Amino acid sequence: MATDTDLLGSRALPAPIPGDNLRVPPRSASLYGDASHISLIGSLMHALADEGTYFYSQHPTIDAATTVAGHAAPVLADLYTKPFLVVSNNDVAGSKKRTYLHWIQISVITAGASGTSDNWAAECDNGVRYSSGTLVRLGTVNPNMQSTTTNASVIDCGPYVATAPTSAQRKMGSGVFRPAIALTGDKYLFVFGPSALAEANVVATATTHHIIPMPPVILGPNDKFLLHLYAPSQSAAGVYKVQMGHWER
Repeated sequence: MATDTDLLGSRALPAPIPGDNLRVPPRSASLYGDASHISLIGSLMHALADEGTYFYSQHPTIDAATTVAGHAAPVLADLYTKPFLVVSNNDVAGSKKRTYLHWIQISVITAGASGTSDNWAAECDNGVRYSSGTLVRLGTVNPNMQSTTTNASVIDCGPYVATAPTSAQRKMGSGVFRPAIALTGDKYLFVFGPSALAEANVVATATTHHIIPMPPVILGPNDKFLLHLYAPSQSAAGVYKVQMGHWER
């Protein structure tokens, strides 16, 4: 007879616990009964993908012409009303599912014109922030071919015009990619929750892969992460491609 101390020897993802402080048997992630929630093979990301909760996002098509433009002239005074990328947890209200950001990579296909420096800022908020803008929604897939789990979160990019932050807003950092205009070929890689990362050594005339360490970001239903790109004196929009990884559990 099974007891509440027996491990469940299955790699199937169990149903969420329907409440708090309930007695439930511990779960094993192994077919062999190992008392572990993380696979011993591969990384944490492999374990999440194996249970069907990891997701990868990119442009719906990958041809050279498929890109997304940002705002024409985003400046510091616009913060926080002109984000370039918004991640929204669109799960139903009351759901316990949360979105965990892993990484975001933005590639500069065409640099914006006349900018005097290249900057970023980030925030978390909740509620409806969308006001206007023609956006590109990234295509999101489950990289586990054996899983049919679909994503609850969506990622919108482009000249997103947002309403003013709510009283729940939490700022998630800001910085300068380079103290000059962005260069075609630059990449911005935001990594969430690393133990340590070294940022790029920027050369004024060379394209650079900027690595930005970010705090862990966790979004519940109706929560949003907004990433802003801005450049003083910019007179024409930059053009970008975007990729992203996150998990939901």
